[in-house]
Amino acid sequence: MLQEFVQTSHKFQVPSNYSVLQWSFDSKMADAATLEFRATVAFLYEGVPHHVVGTWQPKKKDAQRDAADRALGLFVGRWGTQIPGVTQNPTDNRKLLPTGVAQEDDETLLVQHCRHSKACGGILPSWSIRWEGDGCRATVEVSLLGVSHQFAGAAQTSEEAARVDVARRLLFYLQCPGFQDTYEPDPSADAVVTRKIPPPPANWAHDSVAEGALEVAEKKTAIMRLQNRLQQTFSHSIRPGSSVWSWSYETDPDDDDWPALSCASVTIPAMGMTFKGDWLRGQRDAQLSTIQQVTRALDELEFNS
Repeated sequence: MLQEFVQTSHKFQVPSNYSVLQWSFDSKMADAATLEFRATVAFLYEGVPHHVVGTWQPKKKDAQRDAADRALGLFVGRWGTQIPGVTQNPTDNRKLLPTGVAQEDDETLLVQHCRHSKACGGILPSWSIRWEGDGCRATVEVSLLGVSHQFAGAAQTSEEAARVDVARRLLFYLQCPGFQDTYEPDPSADAVVTRKIPPPPANWAHDSVAEGALEVAEKKTAIMRLQNRLQQTFSHSIRPGSSVWSWSYETDPDDDDWPALSCASVTIPAMGMTFKGDWLRGQRDAQLSTIQQVTRALDELEFNS
C-alpha cells in the first residue's frame, strides 16, 4: 500500500527500474541475548526524499510493517486532509510577519507560521547548525500533526544563509502561499541519478540513550555477522561441532586505567591464519579491531578467488 501511494505522485514520477521503497534497519539489545529491530523507509514523493522511522520490534519484518503503517497513517490518513492551508490566515502568510520585519525574512516567517499553524500546534521550530568544510548546513525540527519532522537545507557560506535556506525549503514543502512554485523536482539530483536516496544525518532519530544502545548492538552484531560469514565460506572444511575460531586477549600490566588497554588475537583454522588487532581500551573494542583485519582478509580472498 505504501509503494502504491508513493507511485501516485503527481509532480514527479519515479524512474523505471527504481527501488520505490528503500529500507534500512537499526538494531539494539532488548536484553542480554535478544535483539530488537527498527526500520527506516526512504522514498521519493513529489520529488522530495523522505525518511520515515518506525518503532522497535522483535523481528525485522514486524519493524518493516510498522514503519510502512506509520507512514501511511501520517501521509494518507492525516497529512492530506490538513496540509497545505494550515495557517489561520492562509490567504497570505506574509501578513503574519511582525511590523518592521523585512519581507524576505523567511526564517521569521517560518516561526510565525508554526506559531499560528494548527498542524504545528503552536510549537516553534528548533534549529541545529553544522559546518562541513567551508559549507554550513542548517537543520530545522518542527512538529507536524504531532509527529517530529526534521528538514535539512543545502550547504551555504554562512549560518544566517543556511537558516534562511532551510526555512524557505520548509515553507515550500508546506505549500505556504507565495512559496508553492519556489522549487521543482530536480531530475539530476543524486537521489534520482544514483537510484539511491542519500541517508539522513547520523543519529537523526536517536536520543543519547538510544545511541548508546545502538552502538552496543552494532558491535555485537558485527561479531555475529563475521562468524556467520566464516561458517558459510568454509562450511566444507569446518568439522561439525567445532568452533570457527578461537580468541585470546592480552592486557597491559602497567596500565592502571579502566577499561584496561587490551589486544585481541583470533586464530581461524579454516584459513590457517592468526590475526592480531590494535591495542585499545576494553576487550570489545580490541576484538572489533581484529575483526576488521579478518574482514579485509576475507574480502581479498573472495576478490582473488
